[in-house]
Amino acid sequence: MANPSAKEANHQSSIDSAPNYSTWDSRHLVERVTHLEEQLRKQTAKYELLSRKAESASPTPKRTRTKTTRQFDPSKYSARFIALKFAYLGQDYNGLEYHANNTTPNPTIEEEMWKALQKAKLIFPTPNPALKDGEPNWDGCEYSKSGRTDKGVSAFGQVIGIRVRSNRPLPKRRTEVSEEEDNSSASGQPCMSDNEEQQAGDDAAFDTVKDEIPYPQVLNRLLPPEIRVLAWCPEPPPDFSARFSCGERRYKYFFTQPAFAPTTSSNESPDARNLNGSPRQREGWLGIETMKEAASKFEGLHDFRNFCKVDPSKQIDNFRRRINSADVVEVKPGRDGEAPPEVPNGSDDESNEDPLHAHATPKIYAFKVQGSAFLWHQVRHMVAILFLIGQGLEPPSLITDLLNIDKTPQRPTYDMADASSLVLEDCKFPNLDLQWVHLGDYTGAERGIAKAGGSVGGGKYGLGGAVDEMWKVWHGHKIDEVLAGELLDLTVRGGSKREEEKEEQMGSQNVVKGSSSQSQKVYLGGDAPRLMGKYIPVLDRPRMESVAAVNEKYRRRKGLPTPESSRATSDVV
Repeated sequence: MANPSAKEANHQSSIDSAPNYSTWDSRHLVERVTHLEEQLRKQTAKYELLSRKAESASPTPKRTRTKTTRQFDPSKYSARFIALKFAYLGQDYNGLEYHANNTTPNPTIEEEMWKALQKAKLIFPTPNPALKDGEPNWDGCEYSKSGRTDKGVSAFGQVIGIRVRSNRPLPKRRTEVSEEEDNSSASGQPCMSDNEEQQAGDDAAFDTVKDEIPYPQVLNRLLPPEIRVLAWCPEPPPDFSARFSCGERRYKYFFTQPAFAPTTSSNESPDARNLNGSPRQREGWLGIETMKEAASKFEGLHDFRNFCKVDPSKQIDNFRRRINSADVVEVKPGRDGEAPPEVPNGSDDESNEDPLHAHATPKIYAFKVQGSAFLWHQVRHMVAILFLIGQGLEPPSLITDLLNIDKTPQRPTYDMADASSLVLEDCKFPNLDLQWVHLGDYTGAERGIAKAGGSVGGGKYGLGGAVDEMWKVWHGHKIDEVLAGELLDLTVRGGSKREEEKEEQMGSQNVVKGSSSQSQKVYLGGDAPRLMGKYIPVLDRPRMESVAAVNEKYRRRKGLPTPESSRATSDVV
């Protein structure tokens, strides 16, 4: 009989090799299962340890949830025609109007407005294959604008007309017609279907302002802070055109008095004359009363071809425009229009004030002009002539001569004023009763409109409101003004008494004298005057080509036919 220990050794050897379980008894089978389970636990523990070490060395990146863009179906929404009034600071923009295939260093106002309207899904333009993706496309939007401002020009009352998405419920489709309706129609008796009754009820329940999308609030959340929508008109006339319905446009051109940094000398002879023989203003100062007298000569219906830049692509030969009013006024800060504090100097003559005194405040003036319509760069040319008159370089009668086309049929060569101080202040529609809904007129809180992009303050006050955003813009510019003013005061107060006496001896003269030539400082807007060389009166300068010659050269270059009759523009009144 075999030894038990030897028998167990044989079974163990069978376990390590290829076992034949059919020959095993129950006890050895249990031992085998127990052995295999122990091996499995060890292997599992070893694998988990290795996995944890691998995870700590290179963590698995988090799974990102892929956003699926839902297609926006315009057919599910109604649309309405509205007007928008908005403002912008244009110094950092390439003008209002966008031109296709014209790359500019800065964006235009229209580009920013179009992007905001598109992002808010407020417009659905008709596809235009001639335009690239992302280019402004107003096709099918019934878009119009009141005024085209140039590069650097701002606006406080720009108006556009446009068709946009609305909250108004769509009319329900009629799926079946009752027998009674058929009988009524056959008998010629008018009737109203259930769907028509339902739609009439929906229209009566829908408030065109309170239930509508808060357009200014929605757009202001998407526009740059320098562009703010101020109001919207819910129901302009069906034939409304922001351009052709506009009866008056108002512009302002801001400037300081003195216009540029003067010297501190006051010993100039009262008999000092300019090169043209006119009385000389102190350097940097403008003759405000003379400018006011000259500005009044613009009023009325005149031919302004000598006060604009000719655009031959328009083929315009009618340059008559009506100016309702033109004046030079002091701009006083504060809601009540109080004047800034002044430093008494013992004289009523403002030209004797020292604006570089540490406590003096240069005054702000503006050329205000109101008219039915304006030509290309017309206001800037008008301002340039006023500045020449204000500096004593030209007489006020120059405006009369330039408006007289028989005497001056071709424009003399002269530079127009800088763009950064010009503002389209407002666009008026005197023949239309437009009801504007301004920011803050309605908060929308009563019906939950604030959830759709409004705010508790109706988009005017509060976090994210127009006032909050414009305060940030104003504050940045105000601090810059304060810092620059402090630095200017520090510069003026510095230096020795001997240096001030040298300036007194040099005198305050607009004319810079040299050994063989004389150079004139001429102010045309902006931050500093231009050194123009020897000043030549405007009427003595070379003349530009006539309007007819400019238009004819363009037609020949483009192969256009010669018009049979004079072309009159539709915006002249």
